[in-house]
Amino acid sequence: MPTTPRTLDAGPCAGAVRQHFLVVGAGPGISAATARRFAAAGHAVGLVARREAALAELGTALRADGVRTEWAAAEAGDPVSLTAAVDTLTAALGPVDVLLYNVSVGRQSAVPELAPGDLLADLAAGVVGLQTAVRAVLPGMRERGSGTVLVTGSGSADRPITSMASLGVQKAALRALTEVQARALAPEGIHVATVTVRGLVGEDRQIHPDRVAALYAELVAETAGPREHWRTVVDL
Repeated sequence: MPTTPRTLDAGPCAGAVRQHFLVVGAGPGISAATARRFAAAGHAVGLVARREAALAELGTALRADGVRTEWAAAEAGDPVSLTAAVDTLTAALGPVDVLLYNVSVGRQSAVPELAPGDLLADLAAGVVGLQTAVRAVLPGMRERGSGTVLVTGSGSADRPITSMASLGVQKAALRALTEVQARALAPEGIHVATVTVRGLVGEDRQIHPDRVAALYAELVAETAGPREHWRTVVDL
């Protein structure tokens, strides 16, 4: 029978099955704020990123707050590396209930300078890695008949920045991939959604990270409701 996700306003319950929130592209900002939001609801937190130092910093801070946290370094654009990291964290924390894909490659390169090889590498990390991560968490979500995949998008998908030519391509392709995943997986109870963040994110910028985290919490709560009410592409 499909499981019903707990609301994210509830605290941990004694004896409750601990859920697993996994973020690929962990670091400060959106991923840290969302990890803390889900941790406050009783989720264990798995962290994946390329840089070990960033992982250790966030993971140690979460552990200091009493959060069950594990992490594994991996290259998002390397399917073997990323799959191994997700498998390691699944073995440690259990099947993934919520996946957040929060990877972008902000390469400073305009069209005349952007080498085809660099564009391919950026697409591998910024887009293909989402498919890798979804395939890695899918067995557990299918077994329970429920799960949520959250994807951080950007307004550069439809308003590209010329000095960062590959970013708009990444985000446009990422949105398209999210939409096809959403249609394919909804019949299995898996809700896939992307938030198009239209503005700079930071504690002193246009969009506070906590606003993104709150919207992600809303999307997870939708998973427990009727599928006709699920959102797929949401602007912020």
